[in-house]
Amino acid sequence: MRLKKWVIITPVVLLLAAGGGYFGYTKYQEYLAEQARLEEEKKRETLYVSSEERTVDIVKREGEGSLTLVRGTPVETRVVPLIVKENEEDKDEVGKEYRLVFIDGEEYLMTDEQLCSDPKDAVKEKSGYLNLPAVLYKDASGPAIASQTEKGQEAEIIGFGQILSDGSVDRYLVNVGDKQGYVRSEYLVRSQEDIVDTVADFQYEREDLYGGGNAYTLDYPVLEKGNFPDNKMPRECRTLYLNKACIEYIDDYIEIAQNSDVNAFIIDVKESDGPAYESPVIKEYSPSSYEYAFNTFDDYKAAIQKCKDAGIYVIGRIVTFKDDLYAEDHPESVLVDKASGTPYMLASAYWPSPYQRSVWEYNVRLAIEAAEEMGFNEINFDYIRFPDRIDLVIDSIDFRNDYNETMAQAINRFMFYVRDELHERNVYFSADVFGETSNDYVCAYGQYWPMMSNIADVMCAMPYPDHFAIHDYGIPQAVWEVPYTLLNYWGMYVVERQNETPSPAKVRTWIQGFDTTWQEPQVEYTVDKINEQIEGLYVNGLDDGYMVWNAPSELYRYWAYVPAFHERITE
Repeated sequence: MRLKKWVIITPVVLLLAAGGGYFGYTKYQEYLAEQARLEEEKKRETLYVSSEERTVDIVKREGEGSLTLVRGTPVETRVVPLIVKENEEDKDEVGKEYRLVFIDGEEYLMTDEQLCSDPKDAVKEKSGYLNLPAVLYKDASGPAIASQTEKGQEAEIIGFGQILSDGSVDRYLVNVGDKQGYVRSEYLVRSQEDIVDTVADFQYEREDLYGGGNAYTLDYPVLEKGNFPDNKMPRECRTLYLNKACIEYIDDYIEIAQNSDVNAFIIDVKESDGPAYESPVIKEYSPSSYEYAFNTFDDYKAAIQKCKDAGIYVIGRIVTFKDDLYAEDHPESVLVDKASGTPYMLASAYWPSPYQRSVWEYNVRLAIEAAEEMGFNEINFDYIRFPDRIDLVIDSIDFRNDYNETMAQAINRFMFYVRDELHERNVYFSADVFGETSNDYVCAYGQYWPMMSNIADVMCAMPYPDHFAIHDYGIPQAVWEVPYTLLNYWGMYVVERQNETPSPAKVRTWIQGFDTTWQEPQVEYTVDKINEQIEGLYVNGLDDGYMVWNAPSELYRYWAYVPAFHERITE
């Protein structure tokens, strides 16, 4: 059989046949070029939305319609730019070069200025200004501190941490002078004109002799308080204090709550003489302290979970700037006797300096651990101050004041740091203060009510009746004999301080729950005296709850107080 010869007719043959010779070959070349162009146009690459602003508005290629994209969004684009000639009336748009962007089956137009090939280039801001003093973090996740910035300083932006769902960023990587680190984005504004004047109008313009030697400069921005849907704070917290030894008997304390209207416990996390549990953070930062851990990690965690399972709001208490064991491990960070160069003992204790950022970091890392690992709803910072009566020995002490701050500035800035780190984790922050802070001045140990109430979620003052002078406020009886009258007067001044505060905290006051007063005439604090204290506070509207201080956390005394633990506020 003869095989038929098949003639393969190629596009070349056709073109040559059609046009013949050189003309046909040229047509073929044009054909190949067009095919290559069409193939190239089919190719797409992923680019990222890029802008100085949080979002970018883009328009459809054909017809009406637009879309808003947050920067950092990945989009598929056509590789070859598309030349679009707009209406001749808009001279700026004539010949403008675009890329096609494909989103949900629709074609949109974007310029190269709105796109980048590396998501690290999605944020285009190059500079900003500090609108408040703020810490510089060592890395994008915190809480390790690299340095401290001052209000008004210019920052060169060289990177960022994460782009959030609204197109904002959590932290910028910046150079501030000779310092580099990450700063939270809320502390940066675009221009100096955007810096809001939030400095307090002090009634007392006086020099601070206790630290930096600067006149007081404290900032009072309007701040949002914590309000976390997955971590609701009771409207009125009726709270018992539990020391670190109570973990073994947690069922007994829960039984008291179940037989009364107690709905919250404040439980030791760290005391000045050691931690309540075997904390990995404390093991890392203060091995001497870790040796004195009272409970195992697992026993402590199980006890906290029992409280939560019983519907109890749990607050972790951290003694902050009074810590003998940390001072033993870190003599470089404590208040020092200038004469001897050794740690200075005040109030029978050694004090890590509130000026030292390493001390801040230690306590905040512990707070984060207590919140994340133990499940505390709120972290309470006690001894959030310099030692009391420090003014009597002020000239004898080296404070380790690296940033030339006043005492109040150090406490102010520490509180901002605490607030930022805990609120990021949906955890509330409360601060203990002396009863003296109801007065209209900055206390010698750095506490000032409006400053602290503006930052904290809850203010926990300690106006224990037997700590007052016998006839304070002109009360004819010994004030601890009439706690209702005393706290009524005291509360009036607290209301004044709250009214001076742009963003006042809740007020949940410590009340005296120990047996007899230490001053003469001695008075036993029975359930009636508990009731009097509570009513003296509530009559002034300081009705966000109370916390009963009884250092040994005596079960029999708490049981005796049960009639006082009833709901006074309708939730």
